Amino acid sequence: MLTLLFVLIAIAIVLETISYRRDPDLVGLEFAISTLCTEPGAPFHVQAIVENNSRIPLSYLAVIETYPPTAAIPENMVFRVRPDDVYVKKICRVKGRQRKKLTLETAVTKRGVHLFNGDSIEFGDFLGFREFTKKIYYKREIVVYPERLDSPDLSDALGRFYGDIAARRFLIRDPILTVGCREYTGREPMKEIHWLQSARRNELMVREFDYTRQLSACVILAVDEINQKDEDCLDECCSAARSVCESFVASGVSVSFFTNSILMRISEKGLWKCEASPGSTSTLLEGLGRVTSSSRGGLYALLEYALLNSDYDAAFVIILPAGDARGDEAINFIRKKSGREALLVMGQEAGVSHDD
Repeated sequence: MLTLLFVLIAIAIVLETISYRRDPDLVGLEFAISTLCTEPGAPFHVQAIVENNSRIPLSYLAVIETYPPTAAIPENMVFRVRPDDVYVKKICRVKGRQRKKLTLETAVTKRGVHLFNGDSIEFGDFLGFREFTKKIYYKREIVVYPERLDSPDLSDALGRFYGDIAARRFLIRDPILTVGCREYTGREPMKEIHWLQSARRNELMVREFDYTRQLSACVILAVDEINQKDEDCLDECCSAARSVCESFVASGVSVSFFTNSILMRISEKGLWKCEASPGSTSTLLEGLGRVTSSSRGGLYALLEYALLNSDYDAAFVIILPAGDARGDEAINFIRKKSGREALLVMGQEAGVSHDD
């Protein structure tokens, strides 16, 4: 019995000595997030894959990461909340020559770009007397979309506005959309008579118009009057922008979105523009998730840019923070420059003003 005990002690001493000489480079780590963009509050997975390339098992290994402060952490995890992040520790055992996946389900409710950073790997010697630390450096980001704005007033105003632009689309007929001619019935206005075709046919002919051209809207988000510390106001403006764009897209309206915001981690040099249409809104939603209160240029430069880079008959929706006194002037600016329709949405209160 004593002989067996001495043998076990000797083996333990040998393994302990070997573990002291363990090469930290033999412990590898891969890190991944299950999605790059997500809805606020939607669950996703953060996964660390630990690889022990040594034959010696790791009886204790901890992967230490920092999560954004708004991330949800399960109660069974070891974590510590700090002012700017959450310090999370994932603990496991790893056999020799083994890969192990450490997966944590979390969610982030706040709009924006959120970072998940690696801090270090900690592992102990064979007997647990000492602890070794290996620094790890990685950053993974996830973009959280703004919430949809639940505002009956906004929904009603958008419905009326869509009806107005659809009705005007039929009233103001563009000769470019003429697809043919038909006989005059006596009910058509005189301006629709095609005099050249009438002379050729020796009877009155009227133009036949194509109304299949898709309606378009130009949505403007100006952030140059938003205080950089007022994140709630910025989030609500982005929520209003999302609701406006999605409402138009659901009605079959093609949307051009413009903002003077400098988007987080997007190296655009000019004003940012994107297109949204049925089945294609992911770029818009990611852009709204990256919107910051830092701006490039003012409101009127943004409106000029939008007028130059949008359809000639696109209706305008201008989104400003509550309390911004430039709303009426902006609508008048659009009307005088182009004669187009415009709707003003005040982001924080979801207030609405039409250009009647």
